Amino acid sequence: MINNIYNTPQIYSKYQKVSRNQNTVPSFTGVQTLTHTNIGSCMEGYIGKIRVRKASDKSDCYLNVFKKYTGTNEEKYSITNDFGDLIGEMKIKIKKIFPNPWEKFDSNNDPSHVFVDELRNFSRPDTPYYKPGLEYMKDIGTRFLQIAQRRSDESMCCGNIKLITKGESKDWYLNYIGMTEEFPAGGNNFGFKFRIGNPNSLILPPHSKEPLSRLQGGL
Repeated sequence: MINNIYNTPQIYSKYQKVSRNQNTVPSFTGVQTLTHTNIGSCMEGYIGKIRVRKASDKSDCYLNVFKKYTGTNEEKYSITNDFGDLIGEMKIKIKKIFPNPWEKFDSNNDPSHVFVDELRNFSRPDTPYYKPGLEYMKDIGTRFLQIAQRRSDESMCCGNIKLITKGESKDWYLNYIGMTEEFPAGGNNFGFKFRIGNPNSLILPPHSKEPLSRLQGGL
C-alpha cells in the first residue's frame, strides 16, 4: 500500500542508460513519449519517455520509463534519468471484476479498477523516500497516475483507479488529481457523523477521469 514505508535498495545499475542518439525518436516531436503508446502491449524494459518539470526553474525535462511484470496482473513502472538514477517507482494491480450478467451494466459503477501501490518520487526532498543528490523533479506522481489510468482503460477497467494514501498526501490527491474518498463520512437524523471504511481509501470519480488524462499536458 502507499502508506508502507520502505527503503529502496541501490538498484540504479539495473537500468540501462538511454542514449540521446538512439534511433527511437519520431521526427515530428523529437522525443518518443507515451502519448500514443499501448502500454499494456509493451514488453519488459524501456517503453518510452515522459515530460516532467525541474523544480528549480520549471523547465521541461524528459525522463525514461521502464516496465516490469511482478506477478499475475501486477506491474511495476520505474522512472530514471539518462544517467540511470532511479527517480520514481510505482506498482499497480489490475483487478478486472466481471459485472453481474443479470444487472444492467453501468461503466460509472463498474467495480473493475487498477489499484495503485507504493507510488514514490525519490527526488522530492520533503518525503521520507528522498534520495540525497537527486535533482527535484515535479509531475512524477501525476505521470504515474496517468500511466495507471491508461492501463485501466487498456484493461477494460473504465479508467477506474483506487489507492490508499498517507495522510500528508491526501490533499494533493483530492485537490490536484481530483480523487474522492471511497467511503465518505455520512450522517443520521440526529446529526452524528459516521464512516464505514478507510478514510484514506481514494477513487477516481467519473468527472475527474478526463481532467487527469490532460493534467500537465498528459502523457
